Amino acid sequence: MPNPLADEARTMTDAELGDAVNEAYREIFNLQFQKGTRQLQNPMAMRSARRQIARLRTILRERQLAAAAGTPLEPLAPVVIDPQPEDDSDAGAPDNAETADELDLADEATTEASDDAEEEKD
Repeated sequence: MPNPLADEARTMTDAELGDAVNEAYREIFNLQFQKGTRQLQNPMAMRSARRQIARLRTILRERQLAAAAGTPLEPLAPVVIDPQPEDDSDAGAPDNAETADELDLADEATTEASDDAEEEKD
């Protein structure tokens, strides 16, 4: 299962990753002060900041190891995920299938035709 946060980080260059790591460390520093002064509103922010640092440093390390092995990893192209798939409401139905309204109209026409035929017999 792809991780969108990691995919976003993989689109960054090495310099951008370094800046993002520094920014995440600054965020942890500020969160620690907020915690110390009991102003921290969201205690999960510390956890997410630590995980973001780990995620960014892992990607940097992957690139370092790939460069040492002789196959450097390039930043990935940004991936755009379409949040709403195309409307394929009739994708499962055969092409010659009639809609419910068409079937109702056909039934009414058949009923009227049979009523007319009965009247002509009399």
